[in-house]
Amino acid sequence: IEGVFEMGGQEHFYLETHASFAFVDEAGSIFVHASTQHPTETQDVVARVLGVAKSEVVVQQLRMGGGFGGKETQANPFASIAALGAVLTRRAVRVRLDRMRDFLLSGKRHPFHAVYRVGFDGEGKLLGLDVELTSDGGYSLDLALPVLGRALFHVDNAYHLENIEVRGRVARTNKCSFTAFRGVGGPQGMLVIEEIVDRV
Repeated sequence: IEGVFEMGGQEHFYLETHASFAFVDEAGSIFVHASTQHPTETQDVVARVLGVAKSEVVVQQLRMGGGFGGKETQANPFASIAALGAVLTRRAVRVRLDRMRDFLLSGKRHPFHAVYRVGFDGEGKLLGLDVELTSDGGYSLDLALPVLGRALFHVDNAYHLENIEVRGRVARTNKCSFTAFRGVGGPQGMLVIEEIVDRV
């Protein structure tokens, strides 16, 4: 049989929306308190935006209300905006998205489009599988390649498939930049094979 299977994205719905607070301290360093899952990357991005050494940027992240992958890279623009505002005004700057802006601007789990062909015997044993996955990356690459890689590696799920070929690609679209979500591509790959097993 042949088939097409599509799945949409999902919102992270972390408890705290994207938020950052920044100021220039007495030594001229930039201090950023960011709701991020990757403070080191946030430090690197803020330093590049400001054109300063990473050692001049301090990023602090306290406990978070469940990021689920949505704040691994996506927190960086908002931290950079707060830091840039603090440098330009020499005043503390806070950036906090309300829930609707967070929904509109931040990335979600990657939607996927799968095209497959599967061969099987009369008892339902899968004899051969060919799958092509297309991930919707949105307007930027973000973490789309690791997400796609994980989806490709999880297409077999817990099944033993002797003859399998999987291919994947990321499509750039005019949507928000999709990003990591709990499972980082694994659930998308596993959904494809479960759809196939159900059809068989």
